[in-house]
Amino acid sequence: MKKIRNRLVLFCALIVFLWMLPAQKPMAAALNDEPEQTEDEETVPGETEIAGEPVRALPELADADYVTDVFYTQTTMQGIFSNRELFFYVPKYWDLKYVYVELEYDASELIQGISSSLTFILNDAPITSYRIRYEDGSSQTCFLSIPVEQVKEGYNSLIISSYARLYEGDGCADDFTNANWLSIADTSYIRCGYDIIDADHKIAFYPYPFMSTMDDSGKGLTIAVSDQATDEELEAAMNLMADLSSETGSRNEIRFGRLSDLKSTGADRTVLVAQYQNLPAEYQDKVENKTNLSGSAAITFTDDAAGNPLLLITSENGECLIEAAYMLMDENRVRQAKGSSVAVGLGSADAFTEKRSPGKMAAGNYTIGEITGGGLSFYGPFRQEQYVYLPFSEDYFLSDAGKVTLKFRYSANLDFDRSLVTVFWGNVPIASKKLTEENTGGDELTFSMPSDVVGTTAGAIRIAFDLEIPDLVCTPRMEEMPWAYVSDDSALYLPASDGIVLTFDLKPSPFRTDGKFNDLMLIVSDRPSTEELNLYAQVVGMYGTGVEPYGAFHVKRVGEISDSDLDYNIIVAGTYTDHAFIRKLNNSLHFQYKEDGSGFVSNEQMILTDEYAQDVAILQLMESPYAPDRGILAITSVDADALSGAEEFIRDSKKRYTLTKDCVVIDKDLDTSIFQFILARTDGAEPGFLGGLSQNKQSLLFTVVATSAMLMMLIAMIIILIRIRMYHRAKDE
Repeated sequence: MKKIRNRLVLFCALIVFLWMLPAQKPMAAALNDEPEQTEDEETVPGETEIAGEPVRALPELADADYVTDVFYTQTTMQGIFSNRELFFYVPKYWDLKYVYVELEYDASELIQGISSSLTFILNDAPITSYRIRYEDGSSQTCFLSIPVEQVKEGYNSLIISSYARLYEGDGCADDFTNANWLSIADTSYIRCGYDIIDADHKIAFYPYPFMSTMDDSGKGLTIAVSDQATDEELEAAMNLMADLSSETGSRNEIRFGRLSDLKSTGADRTVLVAQYQNLPAEYQDKVENKTNLSGSAAITFTDDAAGNPLLLITSENGECLIEAAYMLMDENRVRQAKGSSVAVGLGSADAFTEKRSPGKMAAGNYTIGEITGGGLSFYGPFRQEQYVYLPFSEDYFLSDAGKVTLKFRYSANLDFDRSLVTVFWGNVPIASKKLTEENTGGDELTFSMPSDVVGTTAGAIRIAFDLEIPDLVCTPRMEEMPWAYVSDDSALYLPASDGIVLTFDLKPSPFRTDGKFNDLMLIVSDRPSTEELNLYAQVVGMYGTGVEPYGAFHVKRVGEISDSDLDYNIIVAGTYTDHAFIRKLNNSLHFQYKEDGSGFVSNEQMILTDEYAQDVAILQLMESPYAPDRGILAITSVDADALSGAEEFIRDSKKRYTLTKDCVVIDKDLDTSIFQFILARTDGAEPGFLGGLSQNKQSLLFTVVATSAMLMMLIAMIIILIRIRMYHRAKDE
């Protein structure tokens, strides 16, 4: 009966809607004519009195030496109300001259230009609104000049909010169709024009001028160590390589080498990490804050002999060099260095890294309020959704203990047969619940994370309410719309998995966890060449993009280690003849070397010709044979030229993203062959007794029934035999 009643209500509503259509203007006329409005009629967002005509010409721009563009991805906005947000970043060293938006879009043929609009909102402050019209199927371009005084240093948010109507009047029929759409092209962008502020040798500007938006490839920058290159120098310098690589774009042109290599690298900016006793006199003379180099490191921002920027990090204590590198990786500490030099004491970050107790956020416990600053409000009929952006690093993977508890309330004017809340892990639906009239004042949805998302990662949890209203004909005005609210004490327990994932698809694992390097060791040859150091630097840059300071990162020469020192996640690169650890690891490689190291041996997945096997470099992820739950990345080749090809491959961000599975063969043309050798493993250990029972219920039930039946038959046979024996005994007596 309820379904029949709902269908009758919908049918009557459609009749009323169709009866109202003739009173509207024809579509073609509506696209060009102004709407009539009585004195008592309220103004709705997007109507003529609010939305102006789009600006079709490029605005006049102030002179600027540099420009930076942030592009939109192609996106389609649908429904009466829709929002798209784009962030752009303004560094400290920009002298901003102008900001404008060039927006290319296509509009649905059915959109009513007189009552549809785009509104631009910068950092939660509306700037202006433009009217939307369909124009003969052609793409349209509009421009928006953003007041420079409203742009702040750091991240800025620009929201494009669309209000798209198909019909005149107050009907909600617009949302019963997919025809009210507006598509933003990927040629749309935000452009910033700026001049450069002189850093004046202030460390607070770091990483500028060593990395900047003028050339995000890092070309001309060299990170150097002394010619003696101690392990601590390499460790500190590799940490800085990871940090500065986070600033690079489509290519990473940062060079890594020894001090004596600077002339050949063509460096016009240098970051030099060296123990004081390993510095030539000309560099020692440039060091400031020399009073306690045995217990601290001195960081000096100066110029080299050619007048180019030089950042000099030195100490008599190798551990202090590592402390100084962490200081430069910590934006909050860099901001405090107002002068051209700063002393960094050994252990100066201990209070931060060791003495503080881990809070709820670090343990995987969150609330909506902790992440967003408050609760979440949803207004309007039909599908309304918001994203909760999770504070995860790239190396995060969900464990099987994840659990969510949402607390929410909603308006009482809903059609409760069709209204519900749905939660998504990224784009994967993970739970939903129907809204009910009796729970409008307080409802709750609690669920464990489904097994199919365990071991995956997501940038956000999406919460969507379908707020359906009983009547088809309704008003779109915000104050009369249905609503829902998710309270700020809604809990998200999303602990990270403590296992390792050995695949290039999830590149930070196993070498990073919780945003920091995860017991990572580089094993370099005893006398590493510049080419070898550059390869290691590029691999560290690939895995270290976005890395935070204060991780566990070590560099050791192969002659310094034994099997008892190998409880680490290891990266090793080299040839069979030049690197002793590669020879030691050979039996564990997916593609093993021949006994003399002259080429690779074919295996079950690829037959290698002798010529081809001598010209390739192979990236191989494998489980460590030296410690449980540890991984090794071995970058192997027959000769150094092939390793140079691997380095060139890794420098290109687009090529890096093509790395997948656990083994990649790179030939001299930088073409790849990809293989999977490690069998997929489930998250966690094998099930225990109770888990085994749970996973094998049918087998267990069959076994119990069969055993019980056999036992009953045995008992029956015994009883029969006893009765026969008793019968014969009685007869004999």
